[in-house]
Formats: sequence, structure tokens, C-alpha cells
Amino acid sequence: MDTWFSIFKDVDNNVFGYKKTPCIIGAYMEDVLVAVVPLVKLSRTFFKCIRLDFVEFLGQQWCSMGNDIIATRDLDDNFTEDLVFWIKKNVHFHFLFFKYIPKLSVLTRKFRMFNYAGAPSIQVSDYPNYEAFSSQVYTSRFRSDLRKRHRKIKREGFDYEIFHDNINDSSLQEIRRIAKSKEIDGKKFLYGDKEKEAFHLQMYKSFPSKVVFLSLNKQKVAYGTFIDCNGERIGVDAAFDRDYRSYGVGIHCTDLIIQSSFKDGKKKMSFGMGLDSYKFQFANQIDLFYMCFDFKFRIKAILALPYFLYRLKKEERQVLEKLRLAEVK
Repeated sequence: MDTWFSIFKDVDNNVFGYKKTPCIIGAYMEDVLVAVVPLVKLSRTFFKCIRLDFVEFLGQQWCSMGNDIIATRDLDDNFTEDLVFWIKKNVHFHFLFFKYIPKLSVLTRKFRMFNYAGAPSIQVSDYPNYEAFSSQVYTSRFRSDLRKRHRKIKREGFDYEIFHDNINDSSLQEIRRIAKSKEIDGKKFLYGDKEKEAFHLQMYKSFPSKVVFLSLNKQKVAYGTFIDCNGERIGVDAAFDRDYRSYGVGIHCTDLIIQSSFKDGKKKMSFGMGLDSYKFQFANQIDLFYMCFDFKFRIKAILALPYFLYRLKKEERQVLEKLRLAEVK
């Protein structure tokens, strides 16, 4: 969170917010710190002229992997009531939005939770090896597709190689080149945003990290980056050269990272936030995250409330539809 704020504090737009001010709340019991609530106050503009003030978790505005109260002991049901009362009394705002909340958060005891996001994942420790996992989780059609694409690579005379590399200036040059081809499919080029790139690079420095390259005839055509944290391997970024789409280089590269999670003895492999359909070819479970909100009885908040309720319910329907499609597959 500290890294996030140091990089994005001066980024002003309606996603990251304007005039960001950290609001770190400490909760004490008999002079002993029992919880820390890392919040930020910011503003956003709606309909070009209406400014609303928000209180949110620090860092939830982009690249969050879950937010919650940081507690050193179990908190009773009254804690959340007291917390919200304190915020309303001491912080000037219109809306309170908490996003990417895990299922077991103490916040669920007070608020109605809206389905908001998911992170497809694999519980690696549940399987003795990659072979057992792939035979149980991958559909027969997907296993057949992986084999067919691999045969095509061999049949057309490509020299197939795999590289595990550190993330440095040399590998970043290849990562940027391959990632640029995402724009062909109308996707955003992450490395065209200097702040987002800086945040990723700092995460690679802060945690054990690697990049996996797939190469055809010495030409790197796909990559996947990951960090390791508390026994979990987290996929951070991936892309493939669209000129090699028919060879399935993207899915092969993702499969290689899963294989490495088994070889390295990881407990879990997470694909990060996002219910992208391609992830469900690999993952057999989804870590669900929720959001909740509150507001002050102020004129602008009351007037804006129907708009935010409409958006929340619409977003929840979209999430539930993606989850339904994942179950169908």
C-alpha cells in the first residue's frame, strides 16, 4: 500500500481519484494496538460538475488483491459499528466504499455484501503432481487442444524452447515488445502507462519474481510473470505475440507457469483478479471478493444514491453471469 501511494498519489482521474489523503486508523484495547484500518480519502467528479468525496481502502483503486481490516486479534461484531461511527464523526465524506473484501472479513457482519470480483486459482497442494492435476481439472477437449497446438509447432519445424529469467532491463525489453501486440485485440498496453509500469516493477523487486518465456526459433513469442508470496504463486502479467495466435503460445506459457508451481512446491497458484474466460480453462476454483458501501446524510449523497445503487446491482449481475459461465464450463 505504501508503494501504491508513493506512485499513484499524484495521478488524478476518476479511477484513482483526486486529492488523495491517507487516513490510517488505529484501534486500541487497553493501550494495545489490535487493528489497523488503512484508508484513503479522495474525490471524484460525476457528470462533469458534481464532486463527491469518498473513503476507501488504500490501494483498492487499481491492482488490489484483496482489502480488509488488519487485525492482531479476533474482533467482535461491535468493532465495525464503532469503526463506521468514528469515520462518520471524524472524516468529511459523502460515500464510503470498501472493495475487494474477502468472504471471512469482519465487515460482512455489518454490511450487505455485493459480489464484486474473483481471482481464479488452483490449490496446488491438493494434488500429488501436475499430471494428476491436469487429468482431473483440464477438460478432455482442452487437453486435446494443448496437444494439437504442440504438434502443429513441431510439424511446422519450429524449435520450441522455454526460458525462466529474472525480470531485468533485458527481459523487460522483450516483455514490452510482446505486450504491445495486445492492442491488436483492443486491450490496453500496460507498459504505456509509466505509473502502472513502475508499480509492477516495484512488486517484482519486493517479492521473489520470475518471467517465463516461450520461444519459437529463438524468437520469444509469449511470456508470463509471477511473484511468490507466503507459499502462493501469483500471476501478475502475461501476453503473447498475436502473429503466433494459431499455435496457442499463450495457453502453453500459462500451462508452463502452472507446471513450475508444482515443481517448486507452491501451495497455491492464483491468476489474480479478473474473471477472464481463458483463466477458467486452467483453474478449478475462484476466490470471491465483495464490496459494500455506506453514506452520510448529505444532500449530494442522497441525490447520487440511486445512481450508485444502479451501478452496484448492474456490476453484481455481470459478475454473477461470469461465474455462471465458469460453472457451465
